[in-house]
Amino acid sequence: MFEGKYVTAAMSISCQLNWACNFFVGLFFPYINKSLGAYSFGPFAIVLLLTFMFAWIYLPETQGTTPAELQAEMVKKNAGRSYHNMDIEGMTSHAPPSQDEWEQALAALEDEKVGLNISQSLSSNK
Repeated sequence: MFEGKYVTAAMSISCQLNWACNFFVGLFFPYINKSLGAYSFGPFAIVLLLTFMFAWIYLPETQGTTPAELQAEMVKKNAGRSYHNMDIEGMTSHAPPSQDEWEQALAALEDEKVGLNISQSLSSNK
């Protein structure tokens, strides 16, 4: 569903959020269990129900759709909205970088690395 360049960041954020939530559940469950007794799983059931309702109402069905179709649907749905000065409509024409663009970016990084090495060697000779 996500482009490859966003998968690692999304997985990292979701993993950190999962660990944080698990920490707080483990931290507060003894107190919840003490005060609610046999009904201590009630708050978790309510959160689960709200999450299910959110997914059912707001998230689109993605089975049988390609990422391009899903992206076009989301662009159509969010047309006219502005997210931190991002052009939502222009994102459909955004293609992944070509081989030439990758080579130019790598060459720029190498030039920057060489420039850093030269400046470090000049400062160490003083």
